[in-house]
Amino acid sequence: MFDEPEHSAIRLKSRPNAGTATRRGAERTKGEVAMIMPVVSRRSFNRSSLISLLAATAATSFARAAAAQPQAPASASMQREVIKQELPGEPSRDLILVEVTYPPGAGSPPHLHANGVMAFVVSDTIASKVNDEPEQTFHAGSAWWEAPGSVHRISRNASATEPARLLAIYIAPQGATATDLYKPL
Repeated sequence: MFDEPEHSAIRLKSRPNAGTATRRGAERTKGEVAMIMPVVSRRSFNRSSLISLLAATAATSFARAAAAQPQAPASASMQREVIKQELPGEPSRDLILVEVTYPPGAGSPPHLHANGVMAFVVSDTIASKVNDEPEQTFHAGSAWWEAPGSVHRISRNASATEPARLLAIYIAPQGATATDLYKPL
């Protein structure tokens, strides 16, 4: 029972001041309690510590992000600016990355993007119809471009059970606001 390589047994007397602990292989006597302690190598300790640290950090980050985001009705999309970075050169422009999350079956009303937009599906599936083109379905890992002034007639989560997420990537005049980037019709 105590010969497993992953564990080391320590027996402690249950009586106060009954003596010292013995290591594996010793016989158990009346009044002793067996404790199994894992043998931890430096490598497994570092790996376990790193995994625990990453899990705790991720859980904390997700909790903070969820608490910081305003809650939208279940039928509406939620938008979050991920990064806004000034690009070098003239004219002055910003690269703006916006995360859009659609609850199951939800979508956006018809709209246009005055500066154009590149969309990348992060998770699940998005149904999209731009101008008079046929409706298309884009799965995680897919991307498309909407030229400046294009009318985005349909933008919705194609799933009735899973949320969908996309990243909208804009190159816009410096100082552009959310209403400059996305204009409902």
